Amino acid sequence: MSPDLVHGHVIGEHGDRAVVCVSTTTVAGRPLAIPVHVVVEDLRRRPALIRNGIGRTRCGPAGAVLSTLSKALGLVDGIEELSVPYGDVWLGIPMRFTGGRAVPCPPSLTRSERLSLDSAASSLRDAYSHLPVHTERIAT
Repeated sequence: MSPDLVHGHVIGEHGDRAVVCVSTTTVAGRPLAIPVHVVVEDLRRRPALIRNGIGRTRCGPAGAVLSTLSKALGLVDGIEELSVPYGDVWLGIPMRFTGGRAVPCPPSLTRSERLSLDSAASSLRDAYSHLPVHTERIAT
């Protein structure tokens, strides 16, 4: 089956706090028929598989940058998952690009998905609070 037939979102952040939006995911226009725990476990195993297999991604980040850039320049329209300001933290949220203009378009979430996204935001907020704040200015 072609990956182009899968439409869905994984939002929030990477790893254990990733929010798989099962409620709005479709395969060939039909609701997702795979239990969410199978998808979540695959997402958790994937970094180790990459690290143990080839040791790194070869073109994923570069491909994501080029895809986003082509949309931001208005060359093509579409959706990109980007880390953007979301409340007082930065979270991975789908952004719809039309003619180079980006508008957040988070999927509708179930109560459970919303709680998971709030948990991811809380985790990031906590991590941010432990970062040192530097107020020094570098002379130019």
